[in-house]
Amino acid sequence: MEKELINNLWEEITKAKNITLVGHRKPDGDALGSMCAMKMWLASLGKEVRMACIDKPSARYKFLPCMDKIENDLHLEDCDLLIVLDCGAHYMTDFHQKYPEIIASNQGEDVVLPIVNIDHHASNDNFGHLNLVDMSAASVTMILYNIFTYLDVEIGPEMATCLLTGLYNDTGSFMHSNTSRDVYMIAADLLAQGAQISPISRNLFKSNSVSTLKLWGKALMNAEVTDENFVVSVVRESELIEGEDPDQLGGVIDYLNMVPDVDFAMLIKEDRGHIKGSFRTRKDDVDLSKMAALYGGGGHPKASGFSIPGHLAD
Repeated sequence: MEKELINNLWEEITKAKNITLVGHRKPDGDALGSMCAMKMWLASLGKEVRMACIDKPSARYKFLPCMDKIENDLHLEDCDLLIVLDCGAHYMTDFHQKYPEIIASNQGEDVVLPIVNIDHHASNDNFGHLNLVDMSAASVTMILYNIFTYLDVEIGPEMATCLLTGLYNDTGSFMHSNTSRDVYMIAADLLAQGAQISPISRNLFKSNSVSTLKLWGKALMNAEVTDENFVVSVVRESELIEGEDPDQLGGVIDYLNMVPDVDFAMLIKEDRGHIKGSFRTRKDDVDLSKMAALYGGGGHPKASGFSIPGHLAD
């Protein structure tokens, strides 16, 4: 991250009095960890801070501080700065349709409200007034850690837990290929500063209901390797029984990606009038973000997804 960008961020924060933090739809550990860490820092500077996400966070993240402060809409009456975290494109907030004059793919010269865009996805469309996009970072919380370090911000135990949550989430508990030497060094430093690893690992990857496990079983039963050498599973809404939710399928793609020698894994699911796809690969010569972009999605070369309106035909 260029020092000039961090200095520009500090200038924007210094000028602002009322700041709103925005995360992406269906928020994960990186989005929520980033929002909470930023809120604690900005509040310590005397700023009025609100947090917004169009979808309610999963109960698995209740161990993070400030979860009860997240609102499902933007309240911009007094807001003079938006900071958007972990959104690979402007539409990932899902606020772009309601507030097109504020959140757009390109703000141009007529800036209605300054937006700071902090992200690490290759698909990012640089929609901010200020864009701090580092595609080499494993998570947005890794970017924030570097920002905090540069600005000499004191990272207490709660903030350290928030930052480690994002890092743990986006590296797949340190198993994905983006787990670098820097990732381990930052994780070690956060632990030294009081981060609690047990609630993170327990809630993110080691806590599932029986209904979730049964739904994963359906997805695994439906899996097959195609003639084009990728593994695919399709789960239709008609297969769901009472108490099962398509959102529960989130982690099963990583199991599909364990199949050896295939080029990539794909999970397709029907979800309340939408067809949603998740891609994963372990190969270095496959760019899944380009595949997802064909359907209006995006992400990383090795982990991407998309969502389009519609239903699956037979």
